[in-house]
Amino acid sequence: MWKKLILLLLMAIPMVSATDVVLVSDNCADQCTALEVANVLNATVITTEWGIYNESLVNEILALNPDKVIIIGGSLAVVENYTTALESAGISVERIGGETRYETNANVTLRFQHQFRYAYGDNVTACVCHGFDDIALNETMEKIRNGTCLVLLTNGVNLTVEPERLQLRINKVEIVENPFCPFCNHSAIAMKLQRKGLNVEIEKIPEDRVKLMLQNRIKIMEKRIFMFKRMRINVSELEEKLKEVEELIKQNRYQDAYRVMIQLEGEQMAMVRLHLQPMGHGMAKGMGNAPHVYHQNANNSQMGVGGANAPHIYHQNENNTELGNANAPHLYNKNQ
Repeated sequence: MWKKLILLLLMAIPMVSATDVVLVSDNCADQCTALEVANVLNATVITTEWGIYNESLVNEILALNPDKVIIIGGSLAVVENYTTALESAGISVERIGGETRYETNANVTLRFQHQFRYAYGDNVTACVCHGFDDIALNETMEKIRNGTCLVLLTNGVNLTVEPERLQLRINKVEIVENPFCPFCNHSAIAMKLQRKGLNVEIEKIPEDRVKLMLQNRIKIMEKRIFMFKRMRINVSELEEKLKEVEELIKQNRYQDAYRVMIQLEGEQMAMVRLHLQPMGHGMAKGMGNAPHVYHQNANNSQMGVGGANAPHIYHQNENNTELGNANAPHLYNKNQ
């Protein structure tokens, strides 16, 4: 009798179990934010190229039979074609984003802070990275996969969400320092947080590792330039700037090389907006073989880069409780 009952129960279980999917662009800041959400929701992350629609990814998402797709990032990063296609297939879609990567990080942190508190308990480490420091953000992804790292972005002056405003107990703040980042202002951020009584540590990425990651950024940019060339888009300015990066590296001027690489990536994103998104919010056709990142969770341009006049990052949570200094200049946004 029991054997028959167990057999009937097993037969009733679907072959593919439904799950949540987190869809994010290959913007490193948004990827960090998405990965921590996937960890606490036990969701699967799928990554699309920034600003480009890849129809094959929609098919991959549908094959996972998700209950819901959470899009991390604004419509410039993850184009609206994805929302339209998924909703047309009967999938519930929630987008959590902002006009900037800072607003996206802030909105996601507030939206899921109760899930973070449940997952992390009182053992939360806030990992602070500059929003445009892709090397430090890549390093931070490994910390997120290990389970207790809550990412808060900085523009070199302020954080997306000040730790004391969260309904979380932050036991340590870890500032991930890229020694070649010319605009990150790590020491000033550390001093500001220490004055608030927080336990702050600076983790410096070894220079040899930074050099390897910078070389990897060059390879990624070469692939993106090749894609533009196939579409007969003029990439002479991008190629010229990439050669400048390579020449600076040969001269061991890594800080200058990294500064130019950040500028180059900003120009490449602008080129996507100019040439690809007017074609239907991204390359709706012809991108079936575009590379993307796809993985399970860890448990299974804005070029305003800091400076004394950088805006305060300020917004409201769902109850309209103000977070931040109301008198500071700010980017204002309401949590979605």
